Amino acid sequence: MSRQTSPRHIDTSHARPAGRRVSHSRAAGAAHAGAQRPPVHGHSSGTSVTRSASAARNGSAGRSASGSAHSGPAHAGAARRTSSAPYASAAPRRTGKRRRRKRRSAGKTFLRVLLCVVLVLGVAFGGLYWYVSSLFNVGEMGQLAPAQSGAEDLVPDELTGTMNILVLGIDYSSEDAVERDPIGQTDMILYVRVDGSAHSMMMLQIPRDTLVGQIGGSAGKINGIFANSADTENRVNTLAQYITGAFGLPIDDYVTIDMDSLREIVDRFNGLEVYIPVSMEYAGSRLEQGWRTLDGNACEFFLRQRKDASATPRGDIDRLANQQYFYSALFRRVRTATVGDIIKLTPVVQYYVNTSLNFVELVQLGMSVLTIPSANITIGRLPVARGELYNGMDVMVCAKAETAEFLNEYLRPASEPISASQIGTPDWPVRSEVIGAEVRRMGEVDAAGGDEAGAPEDAAQAAAAAAAAAQAGADVE
Repeated sequence: MSRQTSPRHIDTSHARPAGRRVSHSRAAGAAHAGAQRPPVHGHSSGTSVTRSASAARNGSAGRSASGSAHSGPAHAGAARRTSSAPYASAAPRRTGKRRRRKRRSAGKTFLRVLLCVVLVLGVAFGGLYWYVSSLFNVGEMGQLAPAQSGAEDLVPDELTGTMNILVLGIDYSSEDAVERDPIGQTDMILYVRVDGSAHSMMMLQIPRDTLVGQIGGSAGKINGIFANSADTENRVNTLAQYITGAFGLPIDDYVTIDMDSLREIVDRFNGLEVYIPVSMEYAGSRLEQGWRTLDGNACEFFLRQRKDASATPRGDIDRLANQQYFYSALFRRVRTATVGDIIKLTPVVQYYVNTSLNFVELVQLGMSVLTIPSANITIGRLPVARGELYNGMDVMVCAKAETAEFLNEYLRPASEPISASQIGTPDWPVRSEVIGAEVRRMGEVDAAGGDEAGAPEDAAQAAAAAAAAAQAGADVE
């Protein structure tokens, strides 16, 4: 067959410029025409030249090579552009599908990575929670049981939003200065109610020498219930059951503190600024009145001292009053504690503190207490009178009428008052006047000594606020 040598004549007036998409109308027309479109002839009259999809993907390099092989670059490029019209919309559609598939694939990959990160963080925080929780001695002093039969009638209906905690300071010291008492006695008994709804806290100090009778051992004192408990696995519960039955106070949880820990806590804080209300001296130790930065040993002396007749003429009662100044100083210091302080305290807590609270509950309790303003923290003491000797021991006898009045005002709902006859402590002859609850707001304790030299800034501010309030009251009168 003879080869045609005359040049091709291609109408390029309607050819679309390179790089532009075919309009919807032209693409529809091309699809409708299909095979009806006449072929574009190359150098051989019997050979049709059509651009395949693979050729379209070869890019400009393919087009240049094809153009040089034909009679003219312009005519060849035009021919390729015209002949590829039926496929112009197909390639972008396939490319769009690939992009959508890539996006879906990328989305799945992101979700997998995110899931892995969440799982890793969950395992890490779970491990951290387990480790920190293991630092606390949870429940090693036993478990609290529900109130015994008969005591339930004294306990008010559930107080919404409150936590009722028995805090015990256990003294393991013995007359032997080397060996510790393996059981110990509860020389500090503090009943604490934290009311989250009212954003307040009430603390009741129970004197260690309060008469309870046989349950307290031969001395008959409340601080002996723990040591003389028949249930040696749940000594705290024995004491908690007595307090609930005698005073109608519900107890949800407990915290016990080894009294020896106070020295370490204070030393790890590098001392505490404490107001000493009166100079005191005993067995070679002495503290001067005023603001003092106490180390652990000095602080222990201040908290235990009750035998200096001039400084603490009421013995344990005055010791409890002095402890309020310690609580004020401790609250002040803890509120400014840093992460480093908390880390330093962790070993002390691990070794000396036992509680029925788990780690989360303990943190929640700590955060709640630290956010309560001093004006909303109230502290009082169980009203007592000095009793006649019990088995040769000096004891304090609960003043039932005054105790009922105190409980009804501060720790019981108005709809469920308790009467003096319902107070469950034993009757015993007394030889002194009743020493009342002497209720104080912690703000008043903070203000004590605030106008003296060396007072911390917050104590000075509390003293100024108290003076202003007193002046305002006097003006009203």
